[in-house]
This record gives sequence, structure tokens and C-alpha cells, in this order.
Amino acid sequence: MSENLWSPGDSQSLLRASLTGLSLSFPLSLVLFTYERAVIPIYASVPTKLYLPHFTLLALAIPHLSSFIYLRKLSQWKQYIAGLALALAPNATYWVAIWTARWKDPYLGPAILHAVVLVPLVSAVANCVISHKAVPKFTHSVMNIITSFASYPVASYIASMLERQSRLFDVSNSQILLVLSAFIVSYGIIQTDFIQPQAVKPSSKPTKGQKKRSSSSALLSISPIWKKLFALACFNLFFFLSFYPILHSPVLPDPLKVPLALPKPTAEGVRIQILSSVQSTTGLIVVGEAMTPPKKDLDAYEKAGTIHSVRYLRAAHSLLGGVWFGPRAMSLTENDKLLKDSIGVALGDSIYGTFVLQEAARLVNSTHKAPENALIIGLGTGIAATALHRHNLNISIVEIDPAVYNAARKFFGLPNLSPGNVFLEDARGWAARKHADLHKTGNESILYDIVIHDCFSGGGVPQQLFSMEFLEDLKSVIHPEGVIVVNFAGYVISEPSRLILRTLERTVGGKCKAFFDSMTSLTEEQLRDDFLNIVFFCSLSSEPLTFRPAYMQDLLGSPLRRQMLGTLHSREIDLSLLREGDEKDKANGLPDVITDTNNPLGKMQEQKAHRHWELMRDVLPNVIWETY
Repeated sequence: MSENLWSPGDSQSLLRASLTGLSLSFPLSLVLFTYERAVIPIYASVPTKLYLPHFTLLALAIPHLSSFIYLRKLSQWKQYIAGLALALAPNATYWVAIWTARWKDPYLGPAILHAVVLVPLVSAVANCVISHKAVPKFTHSVMNIITSFASYPVASYIASMLERQSRLFDVSNSQILLVLSAFIVSYGIIQTDFIQPQAVKPSSKPTKGQKKRSSSSALLSISPIWKKLFALACFNLFFFLSFYPILHSPVLPDPLKVPLALPKPTAEGVRIQILSSVQSTTGLIVVGEAMTPPKKDLDAYEKAGTIHSVRYLRAAHSLLGGVWFGPRAMSLTENDKLLKDSIGVALGDSIYGTFVLQEAARLVNSTHKAPENALIIGLGTGIAATALHRHNLNISIVEIDPAVYNAARKFFGLPNLSPGNVFLEDARGWAARKHADLHKTGNESILYDIVIHDCFSGGGVPQQLFSMEFLEDLKSVIHPEGVIVVNFAGYVISEPSRLILRTLERTVGGKCKAFFDSMTSLTEEQLRDDFLNIVFFCSLSSEPLTFRPAYMQDLLGSPLRRQMLGTLHSREIDLSLLREGDEKDKANGLPDVITDTNNPLGKMQEQKAHRHWELMRDVLPNVIWETY
């Protein structure tokens, strides 16, 4: 008679498999949380996560597939194997990541990293939870594999929740993995049978000697407990005193208490100093410097093109901005005073021209109101915010990451603003709240004449901040004669650029212009193929958008402002080049505008994020990305 397809034993097996999947979710979530947090500063978010699910599922399948071959024989050692894998993970993740990143391939590099580090790590941890006892039916084996796979989305969700826990910002990846390693090995010690007690044949009337031997046997039966406790104490004491410092990842402690300079220049001659490093809302926020060389070596550095005298701000693998200092901090005249940071270091121009280009909103002369109030969404190093403040505008800032705001204040010369002008929160929620308040009261206390929207990070932009719904909320706090400035990094003649332009024109009424930040004029082919910053200017005024010339007082003594603002009209992008592709977009099924329900912007940027990563690795030396 054939075996029943389902039986009460199958229900019990399903319950056991489900419990196994749930128990696997928590350690797996810690592994994924620490692994992503360690890799993203080197590979950025999109390249890191592209193949991550595939390799994780492969790793979860390996213990099941291998149990038929040899892992059943090693089941008594599985906790020790997992503990060893976890203990080696901090160093292995860092060194393999920087080794593969030097290949400058954002597809192959992460794939090799996942295969070498993630797969053995996840397999070892999963192997601890999975039972290797003989499985009576094939369906039971399938159930075990399915429930292990089901643990991945649960673990991913828990890991995403852990990312938002501010209490974990000060806990390093090494601390989490090494404590988990010690816990699993300790559990293995408890599970290990040190002494197998011998059975004593019972006797109806034990003699005096047998009574003594019985008492000795009772002591022997207790002794393994004390042996295990002693082994636990010895292991943890030895592990944390001897191996913990060695197994800790070579990354800098976060938060970094004092500035730390690398003892020697790199092979390229770059000398790096890290001023600040802290985990925060958007990831690891690092302020570093390529230090100024000794005066005798300065000419050699300049001839070799070696980077020096630059201070930069990183959020994971995204460069939020930077400024020149030392011999590279220059002004137009000797009478022009340089901006200074909180300890008095003189700061020069921005390393990015796009932040200066955004200041051209002050030059708009087609509106019927002089600008008084300005709103900055996405602070970065605060170049535009500081400049507008120096021009006596009342500045408000919306920045999601408090660590970015603190870095701009301390290291990049951002002036001290009123607490009521600083909003450290997500711009989407802030704009929605302001719009809702306006509906309730019918009166907005501040209407902004200039709004600068610059939220590019990690090779992409937060797609929810480009939808019609967000822009309508934002429009409610803009003066009817106001100007909105939107920075977008990518290819000028492309689907994302056209989609953003159509959305902006639909929101503000069709009066927009766009400019690129390149230092030289560009051909149509370059607009199609080169990765650029595109700055859109859109006016709510009924008048056509025009700009006045930049005067000396607009330049704030800055050579970069003279170059960017003084040649503004030569940087203008012919928007008809973008509009030519509108019919093609429609034929390809793209939406006319970006909405919350139909927003393809994030998907469009995945390819762009890989290209941006390659550009960043080409522009800056490896040591800047590898020191954090």
C-alpha cells in the first residue's frame, strides 16, 4: 500500500520546520544587518544589495543539500564552526571588500565578496539551527528548505528595523558579531557531553563498598555540569581578553572621539586624517581630510596631481561635498575674508560647482519680489545655505540626518541658525505636515522665496521626494513669486531627466530652465553620455524666467562663483533636447509625471548608481574610500 501524502506526523514536521525558520530569523537578521553596514561604505547601497538576496538564499540551501553528504557527521561541531565563521567575519568582510573594490567593477566585486564571505557565514549560522537527524520523508526535507528560505524576508525586515535603532549607532559590527560568536560557542560547550557516565548494575542489597561506589558515581554524574561551567568561564575569559582585539575589524571606532591621522602616506603620497566618524540615520557619516604636504613637497604634489588640502564629507559611499583649505583656499582679492570652521581653519571653495550653481536663484530677476526667506532641503556641507545666509537671507534647513547637520556646523562653516529654522527630519513628512497645517489655519507664517532641493546620495535620489504629491505639498510653502531649484545627478538626455522635467513643469506651470555644472561647454553627445549634475530652476511667477548678471557682491570673494555664476548663460541646457524624447517615453509606457502610485525613478537609477560608483572610485584615491 502506498504511503499517505499527508499524515499527522507531517503536521508535526511542518510545525518543527516553521519553528526552525523563526529561530533562524534572529541570528540571520544580525548577520545581514552587520554585513550590509560593513559593506555599504565601500560598495554603496545599490551594488551591495543587487545580488544579496540570491547569495543569501543559496547559503540557506547549502546546509540542507549538504546534510545528505557529510554535515550530519559534523553536527556535534556545528556551533564551533559557526562561532569561528562569526569571529572571522569582521576582518574578512573588510579586507575582501576593499580587495575586490579595487577592481572597480560594481557587479563582479560584490558578487565575489558575497560568495567568499556572506555564503560561508550564513551557511554556518543556518547549520547551527537546522537539525541533521534522518528525515523520514522527502516532503519533510522540502518543508525544511522552504521554511529556511522564508526566514530570509523575516530577517531582512528585522535588519531594516535594526538600521533605524539609534541605540545601535554606537555599537560596532565587530561587537555584535563577536558577542554572537561567543554566545553560539558557549551554547556548543553546554551541548557537548564531556563524560559519558557508566551504567551501574542495580543490586537488591548493596554492600558497604557498593554504597561508596554509588556515592562516587553520583559525584561523577554531577561533575560534567561543573566542567561545562568551568569551560564556559575559561573560554569567554580567554576569548575576550586575548582574541577580541585581534578579531575586531580594522575600521575606525564610531563615534570617533578624537581626530586620527594615518601614520604614513599612501603609495600615491596621500596623507589622510579622519576628523569625525559616526553611525547615524543615513549610514556612516565621515569627515576626513587629504592633508597638506610639507612646503618642500608641495610643488611635487602639484606636478603629480596628488590630491591634498581638501576636506570632505561622506555618507557611506556617497560624497556629500567638500572644500579646499590650506594653500588651496583662495579668494579673489586680498581683502576678501575666507570662511572659517568652528576652530578657525580657513576654508576655500567647494569641490563641487553644482552647489554654487544653485545660488543663481538669487539672480532671478523675473519675479516681482526680492528674496528674503530660503529653504534648503538636503544640507550636505551647507555651501548654498551658508552663501545665502551671508547674503542676509533668512535660512531654514530640512535635513534627515542630524550627523550631517552637526558636521556642516563644526567642519564646514555653516552658521548657527535659530532652532526654529532647523528641521532634522524627513522632508516628505515635513512638507506634508506644513501643507496640512496650512489647510487647518489658512495661514502660513513663512513663505519661501527660494527653495533648494538637493537630495542626491549614494548614486541616486530618494524617489518619493520627486513625486507630484510631494512637490504639491512643497509648493504650499513657496511664495507665489518664488523659485524652486532641483539638483539631479545623471545623464542630461535620459528618461529620468525628462520625467523630472515634466513633473516640475506640471507642478509649477511650465516656466523652467536647466543648467549643467561642467567647467567647459558640452556637445549633445556629451549631454547624452556624461554623468553630470543638472540643476533645474522653476519659477511660480507668471513672468518668463530670466536671470540678471552676477556682480562682485554676489561672488563673496570666491573664484569658483566667478566662474560658475559669471558664465551662467553658457551652461544652459536646451530643454528641447529633452522634450524630443517625450513621445518615445510615452510609447515605452513611462508615466507622463511622477506620482506616488507610479514612480519608476528608483528603478531607473539602479544602472546609474553603478556608473556613479565607478566615477567616484576614479575621481578619488582608494585610501579615501577605505579609511572610515
